[in-house]
Amino acid sequence: MRDENLHKISELADRTVTDPLTANILLCYALRQTEKPLDTDLLYDIAVTSGIINYFTFQDTLQTMEETGAVSRIRKDGQMCFRLTAKGRETADQMQHLAGKSYREQIAEALAAAVQRRKNEEQVKISYETLPQGCHLHVRLVDHELILLELTLFTPDETQARLLGDKILTNPSAVYHEILRAVMPERKTGLS
Repeated sequence: MRDENLHKISELADRTVTDPLTANILLCYALRQTEKPLDTDLLYDIAVTSGIINYFTFQDTLQTMEETGAVSRIRKDGQMCFRLTAKGRETADQMQHLAGKSYREQIAEALAAAVQRRKNEEQVKISYETLPQGCHLHVRLVDHELILLELTLFTPDETQARLLGDKILTNPSAVYHEILRAVMPERKTGLS
């Protein structure tokens, strides 16, 4: 009896979408939010890496969406992308209420985070150099052709270096401003 209860609790705790209809609605909803074609990697990050949609459900749903005409493939900047069709927009607009509000909010948040991360990756170049004892994390922050920051950090291992690299990619401008704040003296305002 105890094992059965634990199994039921674990099923309730796993909020990953495995229902193809819900996954279809959420993917249409995500594409509707951007109104831009999204490449497979970005869609994967939004849906699967974020933990919203199960990997196998994602793969099957994307294929079904293409077969039913909810999305079409196009080539953009050398990458295969998915674009929402009129049928997909209709699905997103009319059926979004069938996917729980929390899922829609999660997919919108994951979309915003993935798009921002992609933008950050264009401005931040991160590399890792494995050392005999530890790892160097190399960070280069650029704005167009201007190098704003070049930094090398030592970490005990590559796992920690990658964790730091991911954190930096989440908000590189905050890292830049925190470094400036740490090394610049506070200005006195004349008020005491």
